[in-house]
Amino acid sequence: MTDPTTEKQQAVAQILDLMKRNNLDWADLKKASASANDDNSAGLLQKVIIYIGAAFIFMGICVFIGMMWDDLNSVARIILTLGSGFIAYVLGLMSLNDSKYGKAATPLLLVGAAVQPTGLFVFMDEYLPKSGDIALAATVVCGLMTLQQFITFLATQRTCLLFFSLFFFYATTYSAISWADVAPPEGMLAMGLSLLTVCWGLRKSPHNTILPFFYFGGATMTAAAAFDILEDTPIDTAMIAVSAGLIYLSTLAASRTLLTVGVLSLLAFLGYFTDEYFADTIGWPLAMIVFGLMMIGISVFAVKLGKKIVTN
Repeated sequence: MTDPTTEKQQAVAQILDLMKRNNLDWADLKKASASANDDNSAGLLQKVIIYIGAAFIFMGICVFIGMMWDDLNSVARIILTLGSGFIAYVLGLMSLNDSKYGKAATPLLLVGAAVQPTGLFVFMDEYLPKSGDIALAATVVCGLMTLQQFITFLATQRTCLLFFSLFFFYATTYSAISWADVAPPEGMLAMGLSLLTVCWGLRKSPHNTILPFFYFGGATMTAAAAFDILEDTPIDTAMIAVSAGLIYLSTLAASRTLLTVGVLSLLAFLGYFTDEYFADTIGWPLAMIVFGLMMIGISVFAVKLGKKIVTN
């Protein structure tokens, strides 16, 4: 294994050689570093301002629609909701390859993804027969949004569009499960496990920045569904295996989000066991002390494991 000290010395020697060959001194390096920091600060400030602007656009649309809603006819309502959302979506696509407005693409696509579903619901309410089945309507709307966002992602390879695609896909799945009257715990468990599988497949892709959100969602659904299924059954101790599985997966995926959910679910399950089996016994105070010690021990283990994940 190469000595880190030797690598640093070689890097310093290369830097000094480049400075000598290009007649650079330390003042030039300081100026270049300051200029780079200024550019980064300006880029961050621009991004913050763009997101604030997008938030104002979204809130302005919502307030205007709310003020004028009762005075509008069906066509005007659809234009204000679905039309404005689609325009934001198109403007976001037009901004993707624009050198000046490229950073505005994600906020505009976000506004489009937020407003268009509302417009689709309005269209269905105004022109389609009212069945009263909200789950079916949500399935159709989220399914259409999934198709739009995923097709656009395939064409542009934009990470935010993959995020919206997965979000609407699982919203569609949840709505379809509700419409089909599938038992909630089993359906939620299937969604959680499938989402964790998708995240595992994307962990080495260039779009892995979206994974913490979906890791949290998948792990939370899996743990909550497992609790609902195993609670008050002879095999309720299998809850600990679920938490252990999430913690083990966090080490393989190098995800602190998974680790956090796994540790919290383990503490919740241990609290359930303590209350279920020791609350009515004379050893209840002792059980509370033992549970507290376990929490401290698990917290120390979680911190060490988190540091190991970061190091790897």
